[in-house]
Amino acid sequence: MILLLGCYSLDGFFFSPVAVDAYALGGDVIPADCQELVDFEGDAGSLYGAWGHQPEDGEASCAPGTPNADADVLLFFHGNAENIDHYWTDVEFYWQSGFEVFVFDYRGYGRSAGDPSHDGVIADGAAAIHYVEESTGLESTEMVFVGLSLGGFVSIHNIDKRPPRAFVTEDMFASAQTLLDQGTLLDLPQGWLFVETFDNLAAARKMPPEVPYLVVHGEKDDYIQPENARLVYEAAASDNKYLFLVPGMDHAETITEAPDVFRPWLECWAEQTCAID
Repeated sequence: MILLLGCYSLDGFFFSPVAVDAYALGGDVIPADCQELVDFEGDAGSLYGAWGHQPEDGEASCAPGTPNADADVLLFFHGNAENIDHYWTDVEFYWQSGFEVFVFDYRGYGRSAGDPSHDGVIADGAAAIHYVEESTGLESTEMVFVGLSLGGFVSIHNIDKRPPRAFVTEDMFASAQTLLDQGTLLDLPQGWLFVETFDNLAAARKMPPEVPYLVVHGEKDDYIQPENARLVYEAAASDNKYLFLVPGMDHAETITEAPDVFRPWLECWAEQTCAID
């Protein structure tokens, strides 16, 4: 009975980190010398990230530690589970699309220091953007940002200060309250609540109008329902936005199950050449 007398935070629902002593990365898609593991400073300590570098034109391999200045840079904000290794297939997809890709672990994930929190992971996103700017000599306005699920939350809460050239979120929730209202979290004991709002609708309303925004969501997502995407799309202040519900896809399945459906959208959205009726 004691458990029902107080209020208990659900905020931890958003974070499922897995710490590691070493990353695997690997795979057969990105050559080993085009993979680079790095660390950079966040306000809670060292954060870890990884590059998928593009070879120079006509070359089969990469110069170690050297970003390809001729390739578009894509900063990938991963979801709420595990660490970089879990999302390496996503990195490979973006790399195969021709991007110089950077992915990083939030605090408490992988080898990154600290414990994840609402404000903490937003700050980690800002640190990652700054690191990529410093590493490439580019401004955020010359990059593409992609946020998956929780990564959408991290990225959309940074773009008011560090807007990208083009922005994509995949399977992102609208807010903590929306998840409760739509039954994503079921049969909770009385007294459980969210301390933070995790309000992506508010962030969408503040996004710079000049940022092109592609809202991608699996049409069959039963973890974060597609209505979340519709709410975010309607709230977004972007003057150039599009809602793409991917047929037949569940949560975080689009890249693995429908890469040939999503890739043309990603590429034309990054270059702003999509033919949209």
